[in-house]
Amino acid sequence: MRLRISIARFGELENDNSTDRFSQGFTSLIQLLPTSSDYQLLDFGLGRKLEQLGQVIVDRPCPGANGPKANPTTWAHSQLVYREEQGGKWEYQASWPSVLREMTDGWECHCERIRLGIRPTPAGQLGVFPEHWAHWDWLREVLRLDKFEANVGLVKPKVLSLFAYTGATTLALAKAGCEVAHVDASRPTVQWARENALLSGLGNASIRWIVDDANGFVKRELRRNKTYDAIILDPPTYGHGAQGDRWEIRRDLVPLLENCWRLLSEQRRGVLLCGHSSHISIRDINQHLADEFGRKGVGNCEVSQAFLVDGHERKLDCGFAAQYSW
Repeated sequence: MRLRISIARFGELENDNSTDRFSQGFTSLIQLLPTSSDYQLLDFGLGRKLEQLGQVIVDRPCPGANGPKANPTTWAHSQLVYREEQGGKWEYQASWPSVLREMTDGWECHCERIRLGIRPTPAGQLGVFPEHWAHWDWLREVLRLDKFEANVGLVKPKVLSLFAYTGATTLALAKAGCEVAHVDASRPTVQWARENALLSGLGNASIRWIVDDANGFVKRELRRNKTYDAIILDPPTYGHGAQGDRWEIRRDLVPLLENCWRLLSEQRRGVLLCGHSSHISIRDINQHLADEFGRKGVGNCEVSQAFLVDGHERKLDCGFAAQYSW
């Protein structure tokens, strides 16, 4: 089954409010990932989404799942449900012992031959973010990986992935021939990403696994005179670094981006900024970057809003992405 993702693209942002930022000037496009995935969004509504990952159907909260459910009877087939009551807990509703055992131990789903281990976490996460997969083609294009594959003598593109989570994009780029620095402040999450690499046959790929906060790591790389051809960021609104430093996107994102721009190589290819936060104004960010690096230094910025498309052709808002290229 192919994962369907709708991307609405637009030009200059006219409004800083998150609810209005993506409401005008779209051309809606349907994009299919180039190879099969065993993820499917089945339905959503009333603050929840119903997903199938591998052979397991999961019902869990989703802040962007507004409006009613398209088919409430479908939800009776869920095998794993996350309840937010009493601090949050998972309930297994499978009637088949083998499926129950599989859910308890964790299971897998895949996209483009990248195998991802799924584990229900106490926070209601599963470690899979399919909205990111739609950007892989763009990353391959700006990194010119088709030319790399045609000429093994070319130097591997160097990519920095910040807030890299469980590593699906890291693995997709490593598989395509990049050297990737995978940075996340959570040691268990980095270990999870390393296990995904083993599942995907990429245990010996050119990946540096780094447990560190994004700000601190980028500053140290600048002092070491390191450079990268592309940088990927998916920052949370709030968080804590590996040393307990507090992250606040409103305060910390622009200084981090300015340092990321300084970290780009002369062969700079692209920067991908993803997010869901209502505290981000791409127009303001671009103005800050232009003040520091000039308009040409900012690059060409294309902003998009991503949706997952459910089984009833409805679109679930999955945040935005700003793609910078040169």
